Amino acid sequence: MKFTAVAIAIALAAPMAAAVPAPADAQVLAGRGGDTRRLRSAPRPALSEREEARLFAAEDAVFELTQQIEELEAVAEPTAAQSASLENLRERLNDEQATVDRLQAKRDRRG
Repeated sequence: MKFTAVAIAIALAAPMAAAVPAPADAQVLAGRGGDTRRLRSAPRPALSEREEARLFAAEDAVFELTQQIEELEAVAEPTAAQSASLENLRERLNDEQATVDRLQAKRDRRG
């Protein structure tokens, strides 16, 4: 009688033990030497809505500033005010381009 009870208990427990994945199963699922982090966590979103809006605004600003700089550089003999304005535009262009580069790198890194 004891033998039958033990045999039934083992028979019922065996399928349950096989249903629980072991760390070795994770490696088999990921491939030998593969990255198991993807099995554990969901991928992160590329950019938040706020960051994406900032990226688009910075790209628009870069485009507009580049046009303004080209217009001022086309002037044969710029005045002192135009030269100062040109330097200011170049500084703003560098700042906006840095923002674009940073957000694009973040998007590419996560995506």
